[in-house]
Amino acid sequence: MASKDNTHTYIYLNLLLPLFSGAILIFAFPPFEQGYLSWFVLAPLIFSILLSRPGQAFLAGIIFAIPINLYLNLYLSHVLFPYLPFTLALAAMFLLVLYISLFSGLFAYLSNMMTKHVRPLFAVYAIPAIWVIVEYLRSIGFLAYNVGYLGYSQWNYPYMLNLASTYGYWGLPFTIVSFQTIIIFLALGKLEKKDFVLALAVLLLFIGCGFLIPSIQAIDDELPSIRTALIQGNSSPDEIISLGKERIREHYLEMTREALEEDPGVKLVVWPETVVDLDFRRNKTHQPEMLQVAEELGIAILYGARVVEGDNLYNSILLLRDNQLEIPVYNKQRLVPFVEYFPFEEILNNILNLQLLLGRYTAGEEIVIFEINDSPLAGVICFESYFGDHSRLFSFSGGRHLFVLTNDAWFGRSIGLELHAQAAAIRAAEMGIGVTQVANSGITISYDHKGNELFRSGKDQAGVFITDIEFTRRPTVYSRYGDYFPLILFFYLLTGLLYNLHQKLKK
Repeated sequence: MASKDNTHTYIYLNLLLPLFSGAILIFAFPPFEQGYLSWFVLAPLIFSILLSRPGQAFLAGIIFAIPINLYLNLYLSHVLFPYLPFTLALAAMFLLVLYISLFSGLFAYLSNMMTKHVRPLFAVYAIPAIWVIVEYLRSIGFLAYNVGYLGYSQWNYPYMLNLASTYGYWGLPFTIVSFQTIIIFLALGKLEKKDFVLALAVLLLFIGCGFLIPSIQAIDDELPSIRTALIQGNSSPDEIISLGKERIREHYLEMTREALEEDPGVKLVVWPETVVDLDFRRNKTHQPEMLQVAEELGIAILYGARVVEGDNLYNSILLLRDNQLEIPVYNKQRLVPFVEYFPFEEILNNILNLQLLLGRYTAGEEIVIFEINDSPLAGVICFESYFGDHSRLFSFSGGRHLFVLTNDAWFGRSIGLELHAQAAAIRAAEMGIGVTQVANSGITISYDHKGNELFRSGKDQAGVFITDIEFTRRPTVYSRYGDYFPLILFFYLLTGLLYNLHQKLKK
């Protein structure tokens, strides 16, 4: 009988509770957008972690992660299965979900171990600290992949975005996990009343500072806005592969002319990622057709291109403008692992005989700031907008508006488009400048310097969106100091462990 009870307890604690947390967390993300659920649905997982053995906690973390990670990354099936052999595509999806789920298992294991060796008052903040550090570890290195992070569920809560301005993205998951950890510790009787009051006071102070600091920063809005046309051409993946870039370029030139007919006051036109192919091995110049249209219409064009220079292929952003002595080029630095870069790509492409050649791009090395009418702006490409530590370098270097040029047509009408567009809201709040994403097939979207959404396009439709691009800037702690907060949390955990070790040695 005892064995049967133990089995039921194991299933309840280590299977059902984590599974419930992971399944319900789905509704905090697109298309449901119930971000408030993030503040409650981790409680069963934390409860399971605290009452389990270390190995069981690790398994609970993985079980929690599988449903939410599978859901949030299913959009990749739109590109994996049409362009890779079925078995390889299935293996890639399985390995990706397993890989990122292992980080949740690591979080659960470390949290379980930590709570067994430190005082409850310390542990109540050790658990959210571990969550943040594990997410941070997932964001660095060759396999860095930030899609589906917990804090992105708060993208449309303006007050919460103030935390990102102060602490970076990392302040969001820390606050969410801290709140639920305090509640679970109280429910389990692990916190005395005075410790509960102290823990709650620390959390409120943390939130209060996150809200207050951005509100007292002086806002600089002296630079004039620029009338801008954002071009969403909606070229399909099949068109990109079969028709070639010349047809795509002509389509975008035609839409550019239409934009100027609609509003002759437009001074800047922005195209999305890799609309044009350029070969700089002979001559470093824009394509003649684009130069002609820009001169004829009196506009500047910010556009994405594949650029061959020397032996390297780059995914780049270029600015075409009048009286240009040099062509400013930004080459993408954060490449998509296994798609834009991986070792021995020629061997793998030859073995698999893939429809698309993978891994051929070279990473850029320099941050580039473009200027139009003495107004500094910058651009990142596609996947890069998921990384605050990279995006903030453009603001730190003087950029007053950030464009995200992307082609998300590979993902159809899936939630991958929403997930990508929402990341730009966090980046805007972190940097304190406006961020505008221009996407080939949607979602083209713009945020102000606080991360508030200004407008968005639909999916899978061609369109011209004319708007005034603002250069308002609010200095932020994150823009200046970057990922300082995970470092503070690391030292918090290290201090606690060293103190605990010291106490044991004294005995």
